[in-house]
Amino acid sequence: MVVNPSSTVLKAERPQAPILIFDIETVPDIPLLYLNYQDNLNLIENFDEKIHWNDYSFYEAFKKQTEIEFPKTLYHCVLSICAIYVDPETYIIMDGFKRTIPKVSSYNEFRSYEKKILEEFWQFSIKHQDYNKFWYDHTMGNRYLSDYQKSKLKKLPVTFCGYNITNFDLMVIEQRSLINFITCPIEDYVKNLGNDSYRYKYASDKVFDLMNFVSNYDNKNARIGLDILAKSMGLGGKMSGMDGSRVAEEYFQNHASVKIEEYCAVDVLISYGVLLAVQKFRGILSEDQFKECLIWFEQWLLKEGKPLNYHELARESANFFNYAKKT
Repeated sequence: MVVNPSSTVLKAERPQAPILIFDIETVPDIPLLYLNYQDNLNLIENFDEKIHWNDYSFYEAFKKQTEIEFPKTLYHCVLSICAIYVDPETYIIMDGFKRTIPKVSSYNEFRSYEKKILEEFWQFSIKHQDYNKFWYDHTMGNRYLSDYQKSKLKKLPVTFCGYNITNFDLMVIEQRSLINFITCPIEDYVKNLGNDSYRYKYASDKVFDLMNFVSNYDNKNARIGLDILAKSMGLGGKMSGMDGSRVAEEYFQNHASVKIEEYCAVDVLISYGVLLAVQKFRGILSEDQFKECLIWFEQWLLKEGKPLNYHELARESANFFNYAKKT
C-alpha cells in the first residue's frame, strides 16, 4: 500500500495520468501538395512558393482536379492547437494551452511558426509528468518487483484525449513533427511500439479517443460527429459561423487567426463535457461526482474574465448542466 501525499488516501493501484484534451485546426500545405502532384495536374503553370503558398484558389483547383476533398494527414499544416489538462482524480480543469499562427508574409515564416507551436505543445504534454511521481518512485523502488513488473509500471506522463485524435490530430502532429525534425520529449512515446504503447489502438490509458469509444472502435454504423453527440447530450454545439472545412479559407483569405483559435478552444471544451458523460457511463465518475463536475464546469465557463464564447457555450448547454440541478 502506498500513501498518496495529495489526499493521504492509501492506494495500491496504478494511478491515472493527467488527461490532456486537445484539438487542432489545420490548413493545406500548398507547396507540399504542388511538389507531389505537379506531374499529374495542370494547376499553376509557373508555381512560385513565395507567391502561391497561401493561394486559396490553388487549393480549390487542386480539390476540383483531383477530387480529393480531404488530403492525407501529412499535407495538413498545424495552424492552431488548443488543449486543457484535466485532473484525473477530481476531473476539473487544471491547466490550458492555446497557440495559433498569426498572419505571416511567407511560407518559411509560416513553417517556422508551425514548428514552434508543435515544440511547445510537446513540452506542454509533459508539464504535469510528475503528478504521480511519489507513487512511481516508491513502487519502482520496491525490491520485490520483477524487472518485467517494473517495465509495466513505467511512468505515465499524460493521457491524450480528444475526438477522433487517433485517426487525425495525433497523426498530423506526429507527421508534421517528423518533417520539422522535432524530437518527442515523452520518453516512451515512440520508443515502445508494442501493445502497451501510445500508438497502440486500445491503450486507453495513454490515448483515449472519445470517438473510438463511442463508436466501439470504428464501428462505421456508430460513428458520429462531435457536434451531433454534444447536442444530443444537451451540450452546446460547435461555435456558430465556423466549421473545419472553412478554416483554410478563413486563414488564407481573411487572416482570421483569432476566430479560428476560438473555434478550436470551444471544441476542446465540448470534448471535455463529452468526457465527463463518458466517464459517468463507464462508472469512473459516480452520480454525485458527475453532478459536482457539471456544476464546476458551468461556473468555470461563466466566470468573470472568460471569453464571451465560453459564456455562450454555457448558455447553450443549459440542458446539460440542468442534470446536476435535478433532485
